[in-house]
Amino acid sequence: MSVSPDPNPRPVTPDDLRFMDAALALAFARLGQTAPNPAVGCVIVQGRRAIAAAATAAGGRPHAETQALEAAGAAARGARVYVTLEPCAHYGQTPPCAAALIAAGAAEGIIACGDPDPRGAGRGTAMLREAGITVIDGVRRAEAETLNAGFFTRIATGRPLVVQDGRPGLFDADLEIGPDESFEQALDRLGRAGMTRLRGPAGRATGR
Repeated sequence: MSVSPDPNPRPVTPDDLRFMDAALALAFARLGQTAPNPAVGCVIVQGRRAIAAAATAAGGRPHAETQALEAAGAAARGARVYVTLEPCAHYGQTPPCAAALIAAGAAEGIIACGDPDPRGAGRGTAMLREAGITVIDGVRRAEAETLNAGFFTRIATGRPLVVQDGRPGLFDADLEIGPDESFEQALDRLGRAGMTRLRGPAGRATGR
């Protein structure tokens, strides 16, 4: 999904694609470890060189952006920041990542896709723009939306995404249905627990 109807202020470059691909790879490596939060990757770049990179920590915190900014330190001022999901804009257990990018003096925020969470959808990019940070939206959007499909499904339906896959490490848990539960009741229970991606049993293709 796009986080803004406005066209990007500059063309997307091969370097944009290269550094966003690196951020997506970082996020992919954290699938199954970050519930209830999405797995997000962040790469900070000065010139044509990455100076810091991070992914959402196990358990969902710290977020990718704050870890990468801490690693970059003062060098983040004037940098381009590549992030696979719109930086959060709400105060939860931690301050907003959008505010951290502003405080660090980033020059550009290159974002793969928008955050569907109603607490901050569209507000992260609005904060960046209001602070004078150039925002480039939709770089590798399709790949990022596929990566975040479990998180997006839980935000939209309250239930995790269920997929048949032989790689257990990519999932928050295996789907286990209690003896007195229906399939739908199990999904509701696991959604309330913050699960986003479940590995399903044979013969069950989706969690919707």
